[in-house]
Amino acid sequence: MGKDKTIHLPSTLFTFKKDAVNALPVAMLIVVLFPILVAKSITLALYFFIIIFIFAGSTTVTVTRELLITAMIMFIGIFIMAYSYDKEPIITVPSFLLPPPDSALFNSIFLTSVICFVVFIQGYFYSFAVKRPLSLLGYVFLYEWALVGIYFIVAYGFSTDNALMLGQMTVILIPYMYLVFKEKPKLRFIFSFIVLLYLILISCRTAFLGASVFFSTYFLYPYLIVNKKIYKLFFLVFLVLIFLLIGLYLSDVFIFLDELSRTYFGKPLHSGRELLWPELFTYIIDKPLLGYGINQDSGYFQSTSAVLKFRGLDSHNIYLELLVRGGILLLSFFIILFYRIWGFFYSINNNAMSRMAASGFLAFLFVGVGLPIGLMGSIVLNTLLWFYWGVASGNTWIQNHQA
Repeated sequence: MGKDKTIHLPSTLFTFKKDAVNALPVAMLIVVLFPILVAKSITLALYFFIIIFIFAGSTTVTVTRELLITAMIMFIGIFIMAYSYDKEPIITVPSFLLPPPDSALFNSIFLTSVICFVVFIQGYFYSFAVKRPLSLLGYVFLYEWALVGIYFIVAYGFSTDNALMLGQMTVILIPYMYLVFKEKPKLRFIFSFIVLLYLILISCRTAFLGASVFFSTYFLYPYLIVNKKIYKLFFLVFLVLIFLLIGLYLSDVFIFLDELSRTYFGKPLHSGRELLWPELFTYIIDKPLLGYGINQDSGYFQSTSAVLKFRGLDSHNIYLELLVRGGILLLSFFIILFYRIWGFFYSINNNAMSRMAASGFLAFLFVGVGLPIGLMGSIVLNTLLWFYWGVASGNTWIQNHQA
């Protein structure tokens, strides 16, 4: 007769990372206080207070040559934008029709760029001040994304007028949320599937394709960093493809994609941009080099087409918006700046944060075709975007020089 076997129960059934626990009340507080935080000046004041508090406890700030060169490039960009202010005004808006000062201030590409450039540099410094940068924020935004998504699904269903906002938020926060799963490949795969399914259900095509670019780049990244020339060339090829897609979108070569769009997203491929963009191009060609002024807006142009009901020609495209406001000069500046930022994410040891930053960066460039993010829109999301780039840039430099 066999002996009785002793069953040993582990003294600890579950373990949680401290950041995973601490992030929950922070995420819930952000959701509850959303109506207050949406007041942009308050949010930015809170953000800068947190940053100052962090650096107050740090005794060492490392300024690298790469950061100095990038800061100089950013300063040149600020000069270009300041020079183009009211250069060739499309329209002079009477004072009584101006939006509230807070809205006008932070929706300006010029002031948004200044704020985001500063945030990028602060993020770079922050990466040197903290051993595990963004670990807490990864959990915070994962919880927040889940809570916000559940709220809108319960309140409005899957097809909502908030799809663009939810899709934009999802793409910008993916790199933060992916940090939670950086050592958990199975959970990372499940999370990726949930994100894509969610974006299909809320019918946000641009964000779905942007997220797909993120996941594809994340897979390709280890192969891209084998050679730095290949890594840089990939960025240039990707950018060329984006401009080609803008041109092809205006043609009828994507008939099969139209069928897919109707099947999975419930709407045709063309959504009006194929009519807006050609008419907008006629104005861009008139002022190709310097544009009409950084404080102008494509929506100031009125359509001459009865089909468009003589509406404003809002570009919904960050590249066309840069051409309208600053011409080829301003667009070229940002391409150079983006190329340099992409170079910051080249990791010789496949650093996790570098890999996620590179993936998120290309996703941003793609989403910019259909959503003017990064330099326009929500200042909160835009600062989160640039802050991650700054942190990842500094973290990549640290990891490369420790290897």
